[in-house]
Amino acid sequence: MLRCTYCGAPLNISRKVAEAALQALDEQGLEHFDYPCPRCRKINKISRRALERLAPRRGATTQNQA
Repeated sequence: MLRCTYCGAPLNISRKVAEAALQALDEQGLEHFDYPCPRCRKINKISRRALERLAPRRGATTQNQA
């Protein structure tokens, strides 16, 4: 689970949101995803690696298993 870097509140990012964020990062060529904290409303930078942990790509899991 990810936490806000400012207030420490848990950031509940669903698998669907993580997958959509990864697609947006790929399309726009970005390194992180901006996600607002529901408690303090400050923007948290979520790294690509953290998003991949939340929503592993189906193609990547089949390549690792083979």
